[in-house]
Amino acid sequence: MYSLQSKFFTKLLYLVLYAVILIPGKTTFAADICTDGLQELQGSQGVIQDKGGIWGYLEQSKSLSSESLLGLQIDGKLQRLISTFENLCSEGKIPTASLHAQILSLIGDARMIFNRPGDRRKKEQLMETLNNLHKKINDLLAKLPS
Repeated sequence: MYSLQSKFFTKLLYLVLYAVILIPGKTTFAADICTDGLQELQGSQGVIQDKGGIWGYLEQSKSLSSESLLGLQIDGKLQRLISTFENLCSEGKIPTASLHAQILSLIGDARMIFNRPGDRRKKEQLMETLNNLHKKINDLLAKLPS
């Protein structure tokens, strides 16, 4: 009788472990996207800010310093995207993986700007890149709750 009960409890234990490990629930995804995803966004944005942001990048170049206001706007709006993502988590609304990927992509586009010194590229080409980035950020912000 004892061995029959222990086999039953052993099987029950395996079933519970299987359910916990292999069938992740929505709360597990929410915890991952809200902690790991937010940390990834903040870290990536931190790399930009450690270099002075897009604003600082434009200010360092004589030919681009007059356009630094656009850089300031981009920096602020990227931070607003991250804050919106964080607010969704704190309000119990689960941000989608797609939203995370879109924000991360925009931050990645911003990080690419630092690959070459501002004085070594054509102003028109850089400004087109920055204006396109600004438009993409605005488009995403328009879709999100304020």
